[in-house]
Formats: sequence, structure tokens, C-alpha cells
Amino acid sequence: MFSLSKSRFIFTVSVLLSLLQAKARDIIVADSRTHEPLSGASIFSKSGTLLGVSNHNGKLPYLSTSEFPITIRYIGFKERTITKEMSDTIFLTEKPKELAEVVVSSKSQKELHILAYVREYSTLSTYTDTVQMFREKTVDYMLPLSPKLNFRGWRNPRILCSRSYYRFTNAQGLDSVSTTFNNHFSWADWVGILPEVNLPKSVVANENVTDTIFGNYSRTETWVRNGDKLRLEVDVLADTTSRKWVPNLSAFFRTGLDYERFKLQANYENLTGNSVSPLELSEYSFIIESNGRGRDMFLFNRKDQPIFVTTYAEVYILDREFIPISEARKWERGETGMDEIGIIEAPGATLQAANGCPISQLFFVQDLTTSALSYKPIMRILPAIALARWNCRNIPSS
Repeated sequence: MFSLSKSRFIFTVSVLLSLLQAKARDIIVADSRTHEPLSGASIFSKSGTLLGVSNHNGKLPYLSTSEFPITIRYIGFKERTITKEMSDTIFLTEKPKELAEVVVSSKSQKELHILAYVREYSTLSTYTDTVQMFREKTVDYMLPLSPKLNFRGWRNPRILCSRSYYRFTNAQGLDSVSTTFNNHFSWADWVGILPEVNLPKSVVANENVTDTIFGNYSRTETWVRNGDKLRLEVDVLADTTSRKWVPNLSAFFRTGLDYERFKLQANYENLTGNSVSPLELSEYSFIIESNGRGRDMFLFNRKDQPIFVTTYAEVYILDREFIPISEARKWERGETGMDEIGIIEAPGATLQAANGCPISQLFFVQDLTTSALSYKPIMRILPAIALARWNCRNIPSS
């Protein structure tokens, strides 16, 4: 009898200690100025692996001791490195930034040309194989100002120059790296420049305000205004009306393709009117977690192959310019010296892992079982119809 009671007591104490330890591991990410939680903050391990993002309350996902130190990153804020487990709020400080100057090259300007720098981290997985990709690229957008012109432009990012790094692993322990891969699996090429959207009335009327809008299932938009600056958080899955932020993805919201997470964050500068548009947009980021089968996911040929794709990306506006339609058509045809454009990194955009190394380097140095750079096509996916690629001509690919 005593032995049984003692065993129950020990079990009860153990459970309570476990609960207390789990509670102690709760970490909240918040704005150092407003103390408001930051939803969608990304967490990277010491090896550069994306571990997850904070939830709508700013809470980080469960992290084991072995995953520390970690790097916490949120668009528009200075990243922080946490060296050990802690039970506290992690405050991030806003980064000083300047909005790219708008240049008017002609009185007959009809198009808005935008140049941007993109950093992305994507993962493609099946039940047995995984491909990790880190990519940085210079992209552009061409936004027509008049619907009367016979020129559509493009709202999706057009790649002018890119560098990619891949790491391939599988259940049998194979581990290899490469700068090329035949399958296209990044969501970053489908999320276009954010459209013009009217501000909530409370945000228009007050220069310092936080307004939260709820959809059918949960909060869908959070607007935080501080003077002429604005931070926006969007949960695209919270309501069908939130899809207005990603109109080019409308074809993917269909049966056979599941979005488990789809969140956007954006920063705007120099607010003057009742709406926000690409003219005020300074930077934005998004994370998409999805799963589907075969052709529902980026045209993979094997129809019955379950595919899981996660993309986290940051987009920094570098330059914007109003140009006449004649020059816009030259950009469309590639007659403006596009081959001379290299990777133009935005100030403060470098993504460092917790050990201080750039993420791109980690794809070639972390615990590889192969000593030389090599590509082993371990994915059990048949060859796909690859989308057109733009290759840099003036810089090496690694």
C-alpha cells in the first residue's frame, strides 16, 4: 500500500514539474515600443534551419534545449539572438529605414517600375525526402497606372538575377548540396507586390492607434500606426476577404491543395491618404505552409505523391520610378541592360544564423556526409516542367 501511494506521489510530482517546465519555456516576442506581441516572427536555429513562427499572441513554438541558440527575426525590426532557454518576453526594436525615393523620368509617365531584393527559405518534403533551399534574388514589378493602355505589366516578381543553394537529405541518411535543382517549389514567385487597399477608418482618424479586424474564424488583419508609419499583419486564411492581398494566388485556393498557415507582414512609410499602395510600401514578408498531391503543387508529374512545401520570404523595396510606356515596353522585352543587374542586397537584410554565419554558407558546411559539393537526385519525384529561370551572367552562382 505504501509503495503504491509513494509511486503515485512521485508520478504526480513528475507531472507537475513537467508542466511547470513546459510553462517556463513560453517565450513571447513583442514590440519594444508598444509592448504589443509580434505575430509571425520567424525563428532560426544555430544551423540556419527555420524552426517556426510566433502565433497570434507572439508566442514562439516549443523549442528544445538543443536548438539554442536561436535567432528571432521580424520584418522591419532588428533581429535578436537568444543563447539559452528563458521564460520571458523578447522585445525587438524597430530598425531605422528610409523609403526608396520615387523618381519621375518623364512628364508622360504611365507606369510604375519597382526594383526589390528578396531573401527566401523554402523546404520541399515527402514522407522520405527533404530539399531545403536558400535563395536571394533581385526582382522587378511593372504596375500600369492606366487601364486604358494596352499594357498589362506584371505584379508577380520577375527574377532579374538569383543565387540558390540546395541541401538534399533522405531517410536513408544521404546528405548532399548543390546550386541547382530541376523542380520549382517556392511560393515566393507567386506572391506579388501588395495591392492598394483602403485603410480602416480608425487608422485614418488616429496617428497612433492599433486596430484589429476579425474574420469568420479568427483575427484577419492587425493595423498598427505610429505617425506616418504603419505595420500590417494579415492572416490570409482567417477569412476569404483576406485573399485580396494575394490576388495572383486565387487559382491555388482549390480542392486538393491545403494551406496550413499563410501570414503576411508589411511595413509602410509616409502615409498621407486614406489608403496604402506600393508607393508607400517599404518591405514585407510572408510564410506559407502547404500540402497537396502531384499536379496541385507546382506541376509535379506524380499525381499521387504527397508534397509538403513551406516558404518564408522577405521582400525589400530598393527603388521605384515612374516611366513612360515606351520605356516600360523595353523593360518587358529585356532591352534595358537587365543582364548587368546583379544581386542588390537591401541594407540590414542579411539573414544571419545564431552562430553568426550567413544562411547561404551553412548549406555547405553543416554536418555534411559528402566532402565535395555534389548533387544526388534523391527525391522520388519524376521530372517536372520547370519554370523559366533567369541566370546571373555577371556573378558566380555560389
